[in-house]
Amino acid sequence: MKTSQALTLSAFVLALFAAHAANECRAQNPTTPVVVESNIVIGQDAPPPQSPQSLQSPQSQADARGAGKTARRTLGSIKGRVVGDGGEPLPGVAVFASARAFSANSYRYDTRAQHSATSDDEGNFSIGGLEPGLYGLSASMPGYVSEADPATGRAAEIYRPGDAATVRLVKGGVITGSVADAQGQPLIAVDVRAFRVRDLDGRTPDTPYSFTLDGMTDDRGVYRIYGLRPGIYVLMAGGNVPSPFGPVSAYGDVPTFYPSSTRDTAAEVTVRAGQDTAGIDIHYRDDQQGHRVTGHIEMPNAQGEAAAGISLIYASSGIQAGNAFVPPNSPDHSFSLDSVPDGDYDLQATLSSRDGLAGASAPQRISVRGADVTGLRLTITPLASASGTLVVEPASDALRASDACKGRGASLLPQETLVSAVADHPSKGNPLSRISGLRDAAPDAAGAFMLRNLEPGRYRLLLHPADEALYVRSVELPSTSTSTTSPSTSAPARGTSAQRPAATTSTQPQRANTAARDFFDIRAGQQLSGIRLRLAEGAASLGGHVVAAEGSTLPTPASLRVYLLPAEREHADDTLRFYETTPGPDGSFSFKNLAPGRYFAFARAAADPNDASPRPASWDAVARAGLRRDAETANVTVELQPCQRTTDFALRFPAQTK
Repeated sequence: MKTSQALTLSAFVLALFAAHAANECRAQNPTTPVVVESNIVIGQDAPPPQSPQSLQSPQSQADARGAGKTARRTLGSIKGRVVGDGGEPLPGVAVFASARAFSANSYRYDTRAQHSATSDDEGNFSIGGLEPGLYGLSASMPGYVSEADPATGRAAEIYRPGDAATVRLVKGGVITGSVADAQGQPLIAVDVRAFRVRDLDGRTPDTPYSFTLDGMTDDRGVYRIYGLRPGIYVLMAGGNVPSPFGPVSAYGDVPTFYPSSTRDTAAEVTVRAGQDTAGIDIHYRDDQQGHRVTGHIEMPNAQGEAAAGISLIYASSGIQAGNAFVPPNSPDHSFSLDSVPDGDYDLQATLSSRDGLAGASAPQRISVRGADVTGLRLTITPLASASGTLVVEPASDALRASDACKGRGASLLPQETLVSAVADHPSKGNPLSRISGLRDAAPDAAGAFMLRNLEPGRYRLLLHPADEALYVRSVELPSTSTSTTSPSTSAPARGTSAQRPAATTSTQPQRANTAARDFFDIRAGQQLSGIRLRLAEGAASLGGHVVAAEGSTLPTPASLRVYLLPAEREHADDTLRFYETTPGPDGSFSFKNLAPGRYFAFARAAADPNDASPRPASWDAVARAGLRRDAETANVTVELQPCQRTTDFALRFPAQTK
């Protein structure tokens, strides 16, 4: 069994394969960093890349150099234990610590940044030599998978040097069956792939990559795929294996989905941890008619050594249906995808160079219905970036000396905060990018960060402090980067430029409109600078359970959302003070990194419980107003003081109005 190269967009040459393979590791293991870094600018209108150091004063640059030297000398370790699903120790397991994100000056993936250790007889491990920052842990053991968080369905976790971690592995699921032709004869050496389309709670993947494992039939036509994460799968036999080294299929290029179907009519298979799902027999079809999808790529001012890749994705599930490669010396930059079955697809092109991903086309939705699709044009535009600084404000001496905050001081290291740009997609009908669903950055010791590989559109800034003593105080964007309209208006269509002037050297950011200060619009190739983020010490936390009100029953936790809204009128539209989460299987919930203040707390049914990463209601002005009406009607308030830790809050559902 081998891991398929799932949805690698432009890894079609060996020189680029190592960099793009890291993207696929992220798809199958979210703790692995995304590797789509580039400092190449395409197009005459794009300004040269701006060093984050140019955003700082000479004194700040000197301080940054000094802080960086100190950080390199101060190495730490992450210690922990690897256990099985019953809590038993697992010896001999390889555990890896990888940098969770890259700093402003990091352009390429450095394999030396990954550290590893092997668990001992008691399951203990210690990974040393770690610089200050954020790390993801992953463990590798044949047939086992990382246990997922029941609230999110993800296994990703962020750690800092000095943290203790428990890595829990569970036995993966198995799918086994046979592949036979129309006469019932076994097919030998045919590739069978399993694509995970949802988790067991119905949540779709929150990354643009499908988790894929595959196997090959033996001389009896029998296949067995093991080490599968729990979830809902579709299976495909034959077709083009999505690999940078070309198709491998002895039985034609049009795939057959289980049981003997196209993608649109494929049956789904449920996989549970440690269980065999047998009898998944596929009757291979050789009567399907494939078609061609052809066109050419426009690469304005692309450098001669750049290579382009085409990715064809099933629009309904994110499964790769085909890929093509356009070499740097192609005279007309044309492409052809053959043996494409009928269906709806998203088509996207990317441009790569030796430094990583340099540009991308807007994803284009196409339909294949009984005929070839020709004459397509994919225009590659340069990717953009957004940079700025993160400041961590210490608490006052008086606050630190208070009973609640005593002993709860934060580390105050900016490199221990994850800064993310999340694409804002208000309409589910729009094709989504298959490059990345999330762009991360970790500030350096001076607080400088840069978010790369941004396609044109609207993005939200999210901050994830690893230290629970910190909360987000403010997000300040350059005045030219934010829209003057309400966040409830539609974002620019995917692939179109926001109608805003470029902000390339803005050094005097102003506080944006309160209802819109956490999002920005960006154009192709734009180098947005001047973002200022502030964290502050004194964060509070609130945890508890959702309980059924008298005479009612509690719905499934996956169909609930728990909200905290600012009760103070001056913060009514402060989206930084709106929090929401999904409770766990036992109804438990937890909010951390909360700004001190007074909040409304209430729970209500989710608008779409099957959406793994729904847009928070606070991102939309109309939905935000509806939240406030519901919260004010329920009128359940909680006052959170600086450094307060509450763990036993009981929240009734449905709320008993007062």
